[in-house]
Amino acid sequence: MIKLINLKRKKAFTLVELVIVLAVIGVLAGILLPVMIGAVRSANVASANTSANDVRKFINTWITQMDAKGHTVNKSRNAENEPSITVIADKGIYAITFSENFWAYDEDEDEMKRLLNEHLVINLGYHELVAIGYIDRGAVAALCYCVNLSESTDDLPQYADFWRTDYWTSGTNGIAADGTVIGTSPQILNG
Repeated sequence: MIKLINLKRKKAFTLVELVIVLAVIGVLAGILLPVMIGAVRSANVASANTSANDVRKFINTWITQMDAKGHTVNKSRNAENEPSITVIADKGIYAITFSENFWAYDEDEDEMKRLLNEHLVINLGYHELVAIGYIDRGAVAALCYCVNLSESTDDLPQYADFWRTDYWTSGTNGIAADGTVIGTSPQILNG
């Protein structure tokens, strides 16, 4: 009987107190959730920018090696079409395409595929990607990278887009309007 009386004397949380605690937790979750989602998106963009920079450095190294061998690649430029190299990897199989105004010897192209596979797949673990590098003055001046293989190269930033301050329509650097993460090197920024 004494135990029962002692239990009745103990105070418990009232319904109002519980509702207030739940409301505070809800407000904190409402504040923290977007911040956490933004941090994840920022990390994905940073990773894609690093990948774009890796691919850009690799292609620049390859172009330098070809020039050193005396296998100068044709890097003609016109106002309508920048010379470019497109790299598409699907499950570690690389397809490299040169634009019409950029060519290389077949054996050099095969060497580039082998080196890309060795460097990007074996060393860095990139098994799937779509990248397009724009050539200016004998080097990759700008490169965009996307891990979404369904992404068309037409949907990736073009050469002129790298110097625009209004490229990202979603307002978020590195996130396309459809939510696709695109890495660029140099990084395209909004404003």
